[in-house]
Amino acid sequence: MLSRILKNQNLDSFGKTAFFIITPIIIHLLILPFVFLFFSVLFYNGRYDIYKILSYTLANDLYKLVLIYSVFVFGYRYLSYKLTDIISSNKKPYIENIIINNGKYNTVVEVSNIYQIKADTPYISIQLKDKKYLHKETLKSIFAQLNHQNFVRVHKSTIINLDKVVLFKSRLNGDYDIFLNNDAEIRLSRTYVSNFKSKFKSTHQVTI
Repeated sequence: MLSRILKNQNLDSFGKTAFFIITPIIIHLLILPFVFLFFSVLFYNGRYDIYKILSYTLANDLYKLVLIYSVFVFGYRYLSYKLTDIISSNKKPYIENIIINNGKYNTVVEVSNIYQIKADTPYISIQLKDKKYLHKETLKSIFAQLNHQNFVRVHKSTIINLDKVVLFKSRLNGDYDIFLNNDAEIRLSRTYVSNFKSKFKSTHQVTI
């Protein structure tokens, strides 16, 4: 049970760590006498009362409980931090460049210069300010490699760079029109409106 509770907690302070050591000990001390009392009545005709059981536990077992629960909580804290570090170290960084093969030429495109990416089966179309490239990759695959704070889906077949957005306006039917700073106009499907507004607001600090 304690492991389930700790799984949903972030033991980032001494106070919180101490709380999850002391609280189980107190619960343990409160429950244990009644368990012993039950067996005392059942097998020993009530020879031991709650006070005797609690006194014995405090005198002989308190340090054991402190040691057991401390080792468990601190061990769990250490392992959770190590696991987080391992996951972070294995996490792939977002790509900064895309190498586009066009026959005998290989063109390096900086991701920050991309305005929009559209599905153009069996390719994707990568639009810069005044150039367009075809790249053999799926929209889903390229999107997984991009920073989702800057790039967002606005349609099932379109990804845009939020840094290039000038304004967007409603069509009054749930859809929107997005305008980029290269004069491109893109439809924002109602399916993606909520996510787009959330990301746009976080990057542009505007009231929507």
